[in-house]
Amino acid sequence: MSMPNTNDIIDNLLRGVAIAAVNRAIFERKPVFSMGTVNQGVRLGGASLAYDNLVRPVAKQVLPQLPLPNGK
Repeated sequence: MSMPNTNDIIDNLLRGVAIAAVNRAIFERKPVFSMGTVNQGVRLGGASLAYDNLVRPVAKQVLPQLPLPNGK
């Protein structure tokens, strides 16, 4: 597992803020340009970064070793 570089961190955080802005505008009908959007975006971006660097590598190692229910 490699450490994320600055570009990965910024990319995930900005993607999280963009997703939060669309979510707040379409579904929640709240102001997009607010600290709530930024806070939600940072949470989403942090979760995405954690998933990419912690969960995905482990899943790639474990899942190919699990037998399939149909025996193949």
